[in-house]
Amino acid sequence: MKTEIKKITDVEFDLEIVAEAADLADEINAAVNKQKAQTNMKGFRAGKVPTSLVRRVYGKALAYGVAEERVQKAFQETVLEGDDYEVLGQPTITDLEYEFEGDLKAVVRFGVRPDIKLADLSKVKVSRLTHVVEDKDVENEITNLIAPHADLIPDDGPAKDDSYVLVDMQRLDEKGKKPEGDVQEDVPFTLSDENLMPEIKKALVGLKVGKAKKVKFDSPDGSEKRHFQLTLKEVKIRELPELDEEMVKKVTNDKVDNAETLRTQVKEQLVSGWEQRTKDLFQSDVIEKLIELHSFEVPNSVIDMYVESYLEEFKSQREMKELPEGFDLEGFKADRREQAENQARWMFVRDAIIADQKIEVTEDARKAHFETMAEQGGFPIDMLKQYYESMPQMMGQVDQGILSDLVFGYIGDTMKVTDKDKDAYEKEMKKG
Repeated sequence: MKTEIKKITDVEFDLEIVAEAADLADEINAAVNKQKAQTNMKGFRAGKVPTSLVRRVYGKALAYGVAEERVQKAFQETVLEGDDYEVLGQPTITDLEYEFEGDLKAVVRFGVRPDIKLADLSKVKVSRLTHVVEDKDVENEITNLIAPHADLIPDDGPAKDDSYVLVDMQRLDEKGKKPEGDVQEDVPFTLSDENLMPEIKKALVGLKVGKAKKVKFDSPDGSEKRHFQLTLKEVKIRELPELDEEMVKKVTNDKVDNAETLRTQVKEQLVSGWEQRTKDLFQSDVIEKLIELHSFEVPNSVIDMYVESYLEEFKSQREMKELPEGFDLEGFKADRREQAENQARWMFVRDAIIADQKIEVTEDARKAHFETMAEQGGFPIDMLKQYYESMPQMMGQVDQGILSDLVFGYIGDTMKVTDKDKDAYEKEMKKG
């Protein structure tokens, strides 16, 4: 048997395998004899079926099995057992030529880790969202909690920043003139809602009942401008209930019975939420910048691995064992290929940073992590630590989380990070 490794790209290689019929003969004969011992045919005693008959009936299937095993063995001995290649993902047989009792020719393509030269992170600029939770934030959140219990009182108008309104929406043509389609009647808007399109709020605030104003805004996918005429039909103001003991119990399902405790808990939740939002956005921005900074080839085997993980996640979320009939599998994979490639790129850069900076998870880091978990969950730290250590897979996930935090900690200390408040950060993001 002959083998040869050929470089296809910087991250992909082909193992070419050639085995003559004589090289496979002994293995095929052994497979035929094994099959013979297990074969029962009418007219013959068990295990006494003529070898020629077994070969004629089972020979091709057995030979193909031998050929596949020979390919796998050649890959194991030539590639995996050596020190020259760090194979990533699942190798693929891209070519297989074999006829029963003939020569075998096969090609196995495999991917390897790319060689990455890290950019100078000290010159990279990145913005980080910061937000200090103030008393007004707490009061706004409490207002949102009690708002569903508010009375709506009719108001003569005009509409104000905190009004509740009913509006008729008439779709207009692309020039904002000729009506198109049916009118959407009695569409409700709460003008204090932070998620309300600013174009709609701007058009309605100050408008009197019975009056109309034209507005345009982007379609959900941003592909076009949509034009509407908004006619204000009704204005109401919210009369919020008093935040007494009864109301506090109502909005907390009897978990809290006084306003002061509620405010404390709301503030803690807001602080925690903003901390997580800041962390998520910063990490997302950093990953995007690092992917842009580092150009290298990614092995298809690794991209395929991530695409398959997305498919398994899709099935798991929907509690599926099998994909539904008619599911566009190829379309699903194609749609997620770019995402998979970016995820692979980030993981390669991340691993390069870990190796370059010799970042590792220490016992002190694990201890600090479990102390935080114990404090948040109200569990004894020893019990929590023992539980995770008894489950290697979960402990591995903990270590990966700690490692990720250490990597982003290093990046945050190295890059030129500028903290920006919500308005400045959102303005920068809109500019792109």
